[in-house]
Amino acid sequence: MSYEVIKLASDKLTYREKMKLAQYLIQAAIKEEETLRPTERSVDTSESKQSKVSENNKDLSGKELILYAKERLAKSKPAKTQSLNNFIAAMFQFQGGIEESKIENIVKGLEKDGFLSINGTKVSYA
Repeated sequence: MSYEVIKLASDKLTYREKMKLAQYLIQAAIKEEETLRPTERSVDTSESKQSKVSENNKDLSGKELILYAKERLAKSKPAKTQSLNNFIAAMFQFQGGIEESKIENIVKGLEKDGFLSINGTKVSYA
């Protein structure tokens, strides 16, 4: 069966059938590629993820983390402490995440520098 025949036949499918076909084709292509080019796959455990988090953030010192957070927070300025913590965590999500203790240290450093102040659950910026 050629591409053109499949293309013409797919025009007669419903929207859902087209989506199912697209999903199947992607899965089949991935499976075929895996058999043609087998590679070592590693499964992340919580311990290995935690070590990745530590490795990724070892590059930045405490002051550099605070400076990085300042640059990003100057644009967003979350108004509540939970939003602030979530925002800081999201800043590092593509680098493997950040430890809760580092988030607390960043917030304390920002407060100490006078960049922000926390009153209860509200955050205000200088």
